[in-house]
Amino acid sequence: MSYTKVNYRNVDPVAGGLHFLRKPLNCVNLGLSVRELSPGEEGMEHDHAGDDQEEVYLLLEGGLTMTIEGEAVEMGPGDALRIGPGTTRQLENGDEESLLVIAGAP
Repeated sequence: MSYTKVNYRNVDPVAGGLHFLRKPLNCVNLGLSVRELSPGEEGMEHDHAGDDQEEVYLLLEGGLTMTIEGEAVEMGPGDALRIGPGTTRQLENGDEESLLVIAGAP
């Protein structure tokens, strides 16, 4: 059996509270990240058309709004949201800290 174990808190964050876990977990196709969001924090607007990566966002704690192609989608704890590669998205955290898991793969 082959496996890799890592605690996201032991992975140095980039851009604040964003922990990329693909390399530490030795993933070949799957990207996995954990994002710790401060109250009112906003992510950058982006898509993944260039790398054909779909993403799933799973909110574990807090509350945020994901703007998808101009439409605001509210997320609460336990909500999962899949977004296709060419679709523009931007997140905005609510009034409390949030914890978000992001998985992506082509």
